[in-house]
Amino acid sequence: MDRRSARPENLPPLVLRPLRELILVEPSGPGRPAHIAAASGVVRRGVFAYVIGDDELAIGVFDLSNAKPGDLRRALSGDLPADPEERKAQKADLEALTALPPFEGAPHGGLLGLGSGSKPGRDRGFFWPFDADGSLAGEPRPIQLAPLYDVLRSELDAVNVEGASVLGDHLWLFHRGKGADAPNAVAELSLAALTSSLRGDHAIDSAELTGLREYALGDLDGVPLAFSDASSLFGRLVVFTASAEEQGSDADGGIRGSVVGTIDGEGQVRRLREIDRRWKVEGVHAAIDSGVLDLVFVCDQDDPDIPSPLLTATMPLDPRFERG
Repeated sequence: MDRRSARPENLPPLVLRPLRELILVEPSGPGRPAHIAAASGVVRRGVFAYVIGDDELAIGVFDLSNAKPGDLRRALSGDLPADPEERKAQKADLEALTALPPFEGAPHGGLLGLGSGSKPGRDRGFFWPFDADGSLAGEPRPIQLAPLYDVLRSELDAVNVEGASVLGDHLWLFHRGKGADAPNAVAELSLAALTSSLRGDHAIDSAELTGLREYALGDLDGVPLAFSDASSLFGRLVVFTASAEEQGSDADGGIRGSVVGTIDGEGQVRRLREIDRRWKVEGVHAAIDSGVLDLVFVCDQDDPDIPSPLLTATMPLDPRFERG
């Protein structure tokens, strides 16, 4: 399997500025907080920021034109217990959220949300079309991921999809690795085949997989960096995030920090910039303005009582402008 390598740039950490906390009008159920605490992915469209949490079956909808609390919209069927440990065992683990371009039946594109595949029950997702103003249109369509994830497990031994992004005529899935013996990987899927499945049987098939390559991203304080999200950028680049987190048996480990980077259409890492270590970055949405990346992040601070923050930063596409 093709393998690419990179290391964090020798630059000061990127400073993130808070935009708002992800406070909700009401919680997802009895015994739950009225906020998103385990944010795992973000997409911005129009005035709306859409956020998924890995312990929810709904998507948070936040109108950025005002400071009002967000609403939850149900994305997956079923119910989850309020007890944190039981909830963790039964969650769908929605980790990847990305925007798909327009296709037949979705003239304004839509949101694709994917479970991680890291355990049984985490192999489903959803597609939700956009309306013209960037709001959600109609109801979400459920997606079965097991056929694809079974093939990825045979190649990678395990599956932990943390991000997804469109580049050209492919959808890239970002698998979170666990070190040198279980590296990060990017799986490429045919976008045409994917949208055909979304119009048809709503199952992502193994035949849609067109490529697979591994990535070594270096480390922070000796802890390997592993993918945490991705966002498409102008059809030329993918922006991704990765975090260095010590691995436990099933618990969240100690966080050493996060990075943001870019990968070009040939699969080469072009930027890899460390982020202020206060933040455990789990989701990113990227846009470009005159050669500068305009970035929106969500974080999971591993405390259910603390709302996840929505943060922003800018970064030049070319690192030479930051070296003076």
